[in-house]
Amino acid sequence: MLISASLIAACAACGSPSGAESNDNAARPTAATCKAPDFTGSYANEFKSAYEQSKTDLAKRILSDCRITDAELNEMLDAQNACLALYGLVVTKGQLARLRESALTDDEMNQKNTECAGKTDLWTVEALYDEMQGNPSNLDTEALHKSAYQCLKQRDLLPKPLSEQEYLAMEISSADGEAQIEEKTRTWNEFYSMYMEYDEDGSRNPNYNADKAQQFWQCQQDPLHQ
Repeated sequence: MLISASLIAACAACGSPSGAESNDNAARPTAATCKAPDFTGSYANEFKSAYEQSKTDLAKRILSDCRITDAELNEMLDAQNACLALYGLVVTKGQLARLRESALTDDEMNQKNTECAGKTDLWTVEALYDEMQGNPSNLDTEALHKSAYQCLKQRDLLPKPLSEQEYLAMEISSADGEAQIEEKTRTWNEFYSMYMEYDEDGSRNPNYNADKAQQFWQCQQDPLHQ
């Protein structure tokens, strides 16, 4: 059985192009030179806060240069798994599972994972890693959406002509209710269907454009660096 280890922020569309990866397999540095305790760059406050909250030398070392690589995140996962091994559990990115048959309930598994994360600082580092992967320039939500729109428009990735206002109207906001989120998700998926490798029923999308899909998701994830 797999259990979600933490809440992961999701975009409106439930998918991403096959084989999509971050540009350099790391949550990138926010400045050419950055070193604790004098953090600099667009994520300076976030790194400073995470660094001060961390209790382990491993987490502080990883956070000290405003950069979290995939290898460093794996170091954090290794530390978490060393703690979980006593309970017959293992965690990978975003998932918790049993290594062997166990009398632990799902709630007890999650509790052990939480206890270990408090000791290892995994979630402190992982949360910042995820945030930087999804928004390397640390733009506010509106600025990120507007930059994504310009990126899509400049690269002719909008399936049909669309104004900035129309584009923003399809994006989910924190003020949206459940019905609005459902409707926006449906509209978003229909409009950008050519960038979805699979249809809702799990079958392959015959209109999927792999090359443009990669460009599309790059504009969504990091519009200022495309």
